[in-house]
Amino acid sequence: MSAWVDLHLHSCRSDGAETPERLVERAAAAGATAIALTDHDTVAGVADAQQAATKAGMGFLTGVEISAAFDGREIHVVGLGLDAHNDALQKLLGELARMRRERMRAIHKRLRTLGIPADETRGKEEGNGLGRMHVAVALRDMGKADTVQGAFERYLNRGRPAYVPKELPNIKLAVEAIHTARGLAFIAHPGLGHWIMKRLDALLALPFDGLEAWHPSHTHAVTRQIMAVAESRRLLLSGGSDCHGNVKNEGLLLGRIKTPAEYYHHILDALL
Repeated sequence: MSAWVDLHLHSCRSDGAETPERLVERAAAAGATAIALTDHDTVAGVADAQQAATKAGMGFLTGVEISAAFDGREIHVVGLGLDAHNDALQKLLGELARMRRERMRAIHKRLRTLGIPADETRGKEEGNGLGRMHVAVALRDMGKADTVQGAFERYLNRGRPAYVPKELPNIKLAVEAIHTARGLAFIAHPGLGHWIMKRLDALLALPFDGLEAWHPSHTHAVTRQIMAVAESRRLLLSGGSDCHGNVKNEGLLLGRIKTPAEYYHHILDALL
């Protein structure tokens, strides 16, 4: 492959390890010609990433990955090329931030019942505020788990003592907010697990613009399947590494998942 892009990246403004600027530096060093910053439920890092990408001579798309509910399950919607300042988008992201804060208060309460002081598990809040990843990192640093993943498995995952269910907006609201902000809505990593692919027809009854085909969780066969669905329905394709940096011991993901640049240009054409 010659030219490639990464349209799914996370910075420390949500649950990634690196600043938006450093993420751009790493993407440029890896050879990406364009990126999108798609932090979870926040656009706080977009301006910094865009400025860094312009300085590096890279293409850039504003982005966000919105957590939403569909059929009682959590699903993620990636918005690309949107107006980060749009009122409808900001309202939805503000509501998600409120839901996140309430969930974190409940998690800290559960941790306190286990004898773990809340003040020591607050971590470093940036942009999107505290999330489970920050708590997991703090628990590891406190010696309550050997690794971040171990902290999730011991305390924070479903069925564990500090788990709190996530409150989420309906997926229709996520798609509508992205469209109101003049962006394009993509189903994130549809091959992650099996249930999304099984419910793809129902999901695509909503006005999605495209699908993520390239993702670390996708086999070559799954990528080809998603590409075939997109072609049959005349949908756009996107993809990326979903890299969070070394916070999840996955720093090498950036550069391993390469979305052909031609699909980035299809997205640019659709945004005109």
